[in-house]
Amino acid sequence: MDWDSFLINIYAGSIYFVLGILFSIWLIPKFTIRLLKQKNIIHFRTKITFIISELCDFLNHMPKKFKINNESTTFLVRNSNYPDLYDFVALLNQNIMKPAAPEQLKVNILTTIQKYSGEERFNFVNGEVERLRSLQDTLENILTSHSLNIDDKIISTLSTLCIEIRKVVTEFRFNNVCEKLTGEKEGIHGSNRIDKIYDKIINLLWLLEKENGIKRE
Repeated sequence: MDWDSFLINIYAGSIYFVLGILFSIWLIPKFTIRLLKQKNIIHFRTKITFIISELCDFLNHMPKKFKINNESTTFLVRNSNYPDLYDFVALLNQNIMKPAAPEQLKVNILTTIQKYSGEERFNFVNGEVERLRSLQDTLENILTSHSLNIDDKIISTLSTLCIEIRKVVTEFRFNNVCEKLTGEKEGIHGSNRIDKIYDKIINLLWLLEKENGIKRE
């Protein structure tokens, strides 16, 4: 019996066995996920465009006092049948995607809230909280019903945004306790987070714009 050949065959078989395991663990799932993404690309873009349209609708109805410019920008998505063509997704009628625009928006938000006091501030902040609560419901429905067709990074960013909105809503409810103690409506609690929520919405739009098949002009 040729022991040298026998040992060589064992060593060679072991190497191929290990390589086969590595192939099964790493390469096959990677190709499988890629194929699934390619197959679900239409559903993925549909969810992305829906999120973009909801965020743009929220920003388009921001208080006029937050206004930063008279420009607009349009989000488009690649046509599923004609890859060279793009379809309309949403119009953002204040171009907050421009450089320095987010900083200007933050200043406008903080300045506006600071100008109000008492019940006037309470009513103003309450209006923003209600708009945020509606946006939160929409985004959470997307997360619970359609997350399989959304990238993990986008899911994480959406979840963080929803959590921050929930914090604003919870803090604003604390005004009810304060009202019972002071007898006055102030609208203080939660108002200091509104500018941060807008900033996260803008960052989410930047993230979505980078997705394959999405562009802005």
